Amino acid sequence: MTCKRLVHLLSLLLLLGSGSSWAQPDERGWVFSPLTGLSSPRLGMLYDEVFYAPFAGQSEIVADLPEDAAGESTYPVEDFLFENNLPRIGVGPEAGLEFRRRLGRRDDFFIGISAWEIGATGRVSVVFPLQGELNNGAIYERRAKFSYTQYFLGWRHYLGDRSRRFKLFTNFGLNEVFDIDYKETHVFSFTSGAPAGFKRVVVYRAQSTGLLMLQLGGGGELRINDRFSLSLEGAYAFGLRDVTLKGVEVKSDFNEGDRLATMPAPLDNEAVTNNASVLSRDGLSRSTVYLNLDGWRLAAKLNVIF
Repeated sequence: MTCKRLVHLLSLLLLLGSGSSWAQPDERGWVFSPLTGLSSPRLGMLYDEVFYAPFAGQSEIVADLPEDAAGESTYPVEDFLFENNLPRIGVGPEAGLEFRRRLGRRDDFFIGISAWEIGATGRVSVVFPLQGELNNGAIYERRAKFSYTQYFLGWRHYLGDRSRRFKLFTNFGLNEVFDIDYKETHVFSFTSGAPAGFKRVVVYRAQSTGLLMLQLGGGGELRINDRFSLSLEGAYAFGLRDVTLKGVEVKSDFNEGDRLATMPAPLDNEAVTNNASVLSRDGLSRSTVYLNLDGWRLAAKLNVIF
C-alpha cells in the first residue's frame, strides 16, 4: 500500500461515517486513542548473524625493507578481526495513534500509525594494528539501532453490547511496515600507540522497502465515563514474506595515514541486487540479510470518544 491508497481509504471511511444508516446516532462517532506498548518481532538474521558480524580487515605495518628495481617497497600486511557481539533485545517499545469509527453496537473501523525501535551496545578492549604500528590499544564500542514505522487499518468486533462498562473484542487488521532502518556505529577510542588520544568512527546504515502484514488479536475495554475508556490489547502479526535490507551506506573517518589495506565491511552491498550482505563470524563468507518481522504486540490505549 502507498500513501495515496491510504488517503483513498480515509475518504471512504468519511463517506461511511456520514452516510451510514445502519447505526443509531448514539452509536456513531469517532474515538481517538494514543497508544503505548511493547512489540517483539523475530528479526531473524539481525539477531542471529548481523549482531555477531566481526570487524575484520588488514593494515600495512611499516618496516625497513629494501627497495625493488622501481624504487618502491612493499610493506607487510597484518590481518585483524575484532568480535564485539551485541545482545539480543527481544522486546522494544512502541508508540502511536489510532482513530476508530464506531459503526454500530458491535463493530468499529480503525486506522492508525505507530513506530517501534530497539538499540543494543557492546564494548570490548582490542589491539588494533594502525598507522604502521602493530600494537595499538583501543576501547571498541559498537552501537546498533533498528526501527520501523507502520500504518494499520482493520475491523474490531465486540463480543457483546458496547454499552456494557467492560467489554471484550477481537481485531483483524492489515499493517504496512515502512521506513525500516538499521544503523551500526563502530567507535575506536585509542589508549596507547601512535593514535593514542584519538578516535576513529565508522557508520554503516541500511534500509528496506515496505512490507504488508496481517494482524490478529483481541483485548478488553473498560469504560470510565461517557467520554473516556481504557483498553488493553494483544495481537500477533505475520508477514507474507521476509524483507531484505538494501543499499548499505558507509561513513568513516579512517584516513590514508592509518594505512588500512582493507576497509572492514561487516555490512556490504551485493554487486547485482544491492541487497545488504553480512560477514560471517569467521570473516570468510557473506550472506544476504533477510529479516522476519513476525511477532507479538501488546498495547495499552486511552480512548477519547467524540
